[in-house]
Amino acid sequence: MSELSIIITGGLQGIGAEIVERFAQEQSQIAIIANAKSIEASDLTKRFSEFRKMGSEVRVIPTNILDDAEIAQAVDKAAMQANGVIDVCVNAALLSQPMTYDETTPDKLDLFYQVNARSGYSLMRSVHQYLRKSHNPHVLNIAPPINLDPRVMGYRTAYTVSQYFRSMLTVGMANAEQWRGIACNALWPLKPFCDGGNLGIYQSHIDVSSELRRMALFSEAAYGIITQPADRFNGEFFYDEEILEMLSVPLGQFDEHAQPQSSEAVSGANFNHEDHSAHVAMMMD
Repeated sequence: MSELSIIITGGLQGIGAEIVERFAQEQSQIAIIANAKSIEASDLTKRFSEFRKMGSEVRVIPTNILDDAEIAQAVDKAAMQANGVIDVCVNAALLSQPMTYDETTPDKLDLFYQVNARSGYSLMRSVHQYLRKSHNPHVLNIAPPINLDPRVMGYRTAYTVSQYFRSMLTVGMANAEQWRGIACNALWPLKPFCDGGNLGIYQSHIDVSSELRRMALFSEAAYGIITQPADRFNGEFFYDEEILEMLSVPLGQFDEHAQPQSSEAVSGANFNHEDHSAHVAMMMD
């Protein structure tokens, strides 16, 4: 699959940036909705130059994701640059800050909710009309399966509950009548990453001494999901390794000490879905 039109939040660093790079390998047109002030302009220029060599066009649309009007304007602009069609929407923007329950003021809780949950909801509402024009529309939320274990819920409370809100939105949007025909699924890492500097953000619940993977595994799993027919899976929560095993993609190349290899396209792979009832919990120590 090539020449996809992608819109993504959180695409300038961490998991989001890794997903952008994977899509760029497929000659995609990518719009990153973000506040780019924290990223060096020279770094972005170099990075995007490499993407153009791959045959992809990647743009940053400066946006305050706390503002619904700005999100809507960014979506319209991205669609206009892609002939009015958006194939894939990825919600990867994330706010995480270590704080206890006592440290979590109502204002801080509101900010977590706005970034980790509400912004994604606003984006999905705005992008819906353009996804409906795609032949294979997908929404992919970077969100965990819900686990009500107090050991999980009580850790970084604001982060956890706001992420679970995004998880619940995945189910709600997937099953809302107006979303028929658009796949809306969630993806989450199974093991810690050895790169990207965001181990504590995405995987505070995982023992950091366990086997480490490169983030490229996660982005390959993301690509694997969106290359499936949109009517095949909807409202599902997947782990990254689970996806690649279904697609028969070797996992060894993503080990901590493995040499990076060029990713293989998994479009059209045989995706045999299994019962996920055993996977509806985040990994814990």
